[in-house]
Amino acid sequence: MPITADWVDESKTLIQCRFQDPWTIEQLIEARRSWHRMIKSVDSQVPIVLDMSESYAVPDGALRHLAAIHRTPHPRQGPLYVLGLNPEYEKLSPFVFCCEDSDERPVQLVDSIASILNS
Repeated sequence: MPITADWVDESKTLIQCRFQDPWTIEQLIEARRSWHRMIKSVDSQVPIVLDMSESYAVPDGALRHLAAIHRTPHPRQGPLYVLGLNPEYEKLSPFVFCCEDSDERPVQLVDSIASILNS
């Protein structure tokens, strides 16, 4: 499956959504539905990690859908993290994910899942 959404561990405190080329917008939409169902199964805020480390190309129209993930989150969705963005997309990240410095910092670029778990 090009996009998967899974709990990072049995404590169900963090969801990792892995992208692997090639993927489609429809698969992104279905992955988002999956993690919304996962969030509904627990009673706490759940951070999401978009793991882009195996994705180097983005389908047409996908940037709008990626931006919508943090603009219209599930009510119990916690912080959104992006892992492994390739250099070209990292340059676009402030515009897609609104990563610019702000009080909210709705999206954070990270180097590893461990950096999230240890924070």
